[in-house]
Amino acid sequence: VSFAEVLLYGCTDDTACNFNQDANSSDGSCEYPEENFDCDGNCLIEEDCNGECGGDAEEDICGVCEGDGSLCTVSLNLSIDENTGNMLVHMINAMPVAGFQFVVTNIELIGTSGGSAEEQGFSVSSNTSGTVLGFSLTGSTIPPGDAVLVELDFNALWDEACITDVVISDTAGYALNTNVGCVDLDFEVID
Repeated sequence: VSFAEVLLYGCTDDTACNFNQDANSSDGSCEYPEENFDCDGNCLIEEDCNGECGGDAEEDICGVCEGDGSLCTVSLNLSIDENTGNMLVHMINAMPVAGFQFVVTNIELIGTSGGSAEEQGFSVSSNTSGTVLGFSLTGSTIPPGDAVLVELDFNALWDEACITDVVISDTAGYALNTNVGCVDLDFEVID
């Protein structure tokens, strides 16, 4: 007695996602995973910061995926208040600031006051050579914004003052990138 072989069609490739172990004749229905994925859709290699399997997107220095570094760049600029004659230190920051230190050149610094540093309860200290230091003893931060950071009472020692030696820290204590500026001062050289 001979038995005729029963043909059972299906996917006969054991590397395919829909492999049928009972099939004995291929019907061309095999399905394979997308490159870099398994049959359940799980990524088999490293994902980039966008969650793309095998992608090449990277975080910038601020930790922003495909960012340009601008979110952790703080700008400090100087201007003179026409009413008081005091120097205003403007800060533009996209991230909270937990502390700051900088030097304003070519001035004798008499004192500091006001601004977002005072509003947030920061302790601000300075010396006559132009160094300004601010931080919070309570963990307070200066929120993102564009505002006067601090106001400086000063005497001009030259015709221009610039911000140098800047350290601005984020809430983790890391230094943020900075852009700084200068301001023209009323100063006359007396012979």
